[in-house]
Amino acid sequence: MAPDKQEKLLAPLRALADVVERVGSSRRAADIYAGVRIDAPHGTVEVQLTDLSRAAKFIAAISAADRHVDTGKLRPVRAAQTRQALHEARDRLFAQEKAGKLPYEIHAVAIAADASALEIAVDKPAVAAKAEKTARQEAPSARSAAPAHDVPLVFKQGRRISSAARTWADVRWQDNAPFIAGDVLTDGGQYCTAGLPAVRKKDNKPVMVTAAHCFSNGTKIYTGAGTTPAFGAFYDGLNGLTGNYVGTVDGVATGWDAEQLIGADNNADTSETTSYGRVTSVAYSHNGDYVCHNGAASFFMKRETVCGIKVTHDDITYKLDTGWKVRGVEGTRLPGNQWAAAHGDSGSMVFTPKGSERQARGVVSALSGPYQTNAGNYIYWTEATDILNHFGLKLNPRT
Repeated sequence: MAPDKQEKLLAPLRALADVVERVGSSRRAADIYAGVRIDAPHGTVEVQLTDLSRAAKFIAAISAADRHVDTGKLRPVRAAQTRQALHEARDRLFAQEKAGKLPYEIHAVAIAADASALEIAVDKPAVAAKAEKTARQEAPSARSAAPAHDVPLVFKQGRRISSAARTWADVRWQDNAPFIAGDVLTDGGQYCTAGLPAVRKKDNKPVMVTAAHCFSNGTKIYTGAGTTPAFGAFYDGLNGLTGNYVGTVDGVATGWDAEQLIGADNNADTSETTSYGRVTSVAYSHNGDYVCHNGAASFFMKRETVCGIKVTHDDITYKLDTGWKVRGVEGTRLPGNQWAAAHGDSGSMVFTPKGSERQARGVVSALSGPYQTNAGNYIYWTEATDILNHFGLKLNPRT
C-alpha cells in the first residue's frame, strides 16, 4: 500500500488506540485493561479486557476522554491477564535472574500480542521450560522460587540483542545548527544518529536525545567532518574526524536507552531520503501499527528511510549487550523484507508519517536476528513519550 493511503487508513485507528491506552492505563481501568492492537486490514482497534461486562463503561470513558475518536471502530475482546499483572510477573522474573535463581539467561520478555502470556526469549528454552514446570509442581510454600505462577510463560530460543551502534558509522555527515533527527553524531570514534530534538521544560534549553549506549556521560559530541562516505560503502568511508559541536552528554537513562546532548540549537525535523519532514507530535506505538526510522547507516547503505516496520510487541523488556535492562518496542519487516535496522542507526528517530508531518514514536535502540554483518531482521526502540517524560523535555517543534 502506498504510504499516503496507508496513512489515511491508519490515522483514525492510531488516534483511537492512543486514547484506549491512556484510559486503560489509568487507575479506574488498570484492573481490567490488558492491551490494544490495531487491525489495519479490518479497519478496527482491538481492546483487550479481562472483564467484558465492563466493556460498555470502558468505551464510554474513551468517548469522554476524546469525543473526536470513533469508538464504533472498537472491538472488545476477552483477555486472560491484565497488563498490570503481566508487568508484575515480568519484574519478578528479572529480579530472580538478577539474584541468580534461574538456570537460564533472559534476552527479552515480551507481553504476547493477545495479552495471554509472557513470551520469554532465553538462551536455553528447554531448560527454562523444565525449570518452570518443576517450580509449578513444588509445594506452595516453595513456590516463591518460581518467576510467576499466575501468568503463563512461553519460552522460545532467544537472540542476543546488540546495540545498533558501530564505531566508524555515519550518514548525514556534517549538518549545521539547528540540528535535526537523522544527523550524524560522533565523538571521533563511535557513530550514532540524532533522534529527538527537544527542549527542557523548565528553561527551554535545547537538548538532542540519542541512544544511551552511544556515548559516555560528559563526552562532547559533534557531527562528522571531511569526505562523506560513498553510498553502499558506508562502513569503509569513515574517517574519525569531528565537525560541528552538537552538545555534551549530560544525563543518561539506561532503562530507556536514552541520553541527553545539551548544547547547540535543534529543530524538530527528520532528515529522510530526499527531503525533510516536520515533526509535530509524539505518541506511543501499538501492536499492529507501522513505523519508519531515519537511521544514518541504513540510509547510506542504500536502504533510504526504512518504513513498513510492523509493531510485533509494543511492550517488551530486553537486555542489551551492555547489561542494561531496557523497556521498549519490537518491530520487523519480515517476511517480505529482511532489513529492519543496521549498526549505526542507534538513536535515530522512529516515527510515523501524518500527511506532510511526522509523529515521533521513539529512538532506535537495538537490533537482532542479523542476516548479514551490519543489519538485523528485528528492530527495538524506546518510546519518545517515556523518554521525554523521564528527562522533563518536550519536542522542539520550531519548524
